[in-house]
Amino acid sequence: MQSMKAVRIHNYGGVDQLAIEDVPRPIPAEAELLIRVHATAANPFDCAARAGYVSGYYPYTFPLVLGLDVSSVVEEVGLGVEEFAPGDEVWARANPAHNGAYAEYIAVVASEAAPKPPSLDHLQAAILPHVGLTAWRTLIDAANLSEGRTVLIHGAARWAASRCNWSSGGARG
Repeated sequence: MQSMKAVRIHNYGGVDQLAIEDVPRPIPAEAELLIRVHATAANPFDCAARAGYVSGYYPYTFPLVLGLDVSSVVEEVGLGVEEFAPGDEVWARANPAHNGAYAEYIAVVASEAAPKPPSLDHLQAAILPHVGLTAWRTLIDAANLSEGRTVLIHGAARWAASRCNWSSGGARG
């Protein structure tokens, strides 16, 4: 079995829980992609997961690789995957119930990945999947926003930054 580097946690807590370790490289299952991570993002959800704030929703098993957002290149495709091929650039939001993208490789369900927009580089693309999906679900699914309507959003960046306090080693409530 091939190995890779990943950033894992063995317990809930602050940034002191993050450790770079050698782990087995995932093997894509049916309908999955194995993608080689080019960029990932640390967002407030990852901080909350690391601190244990979402343990009631996701009963994680340790050690755990965090990281929801990923921009990458397809390395292998699992059985039944026809919409992607090795070498395709993709972006995805990893399933928060499984190991994440703070690693050299991650396996994701092909239907949860999309072609990376060519106008974005991997760093730009890696910050969008989770926040983009959250915004879409809020504005389109919950608020029923439609074409021609206007909405004002302010203060979101300041709120998010306050929830992921890297310097003190933990998310705050």
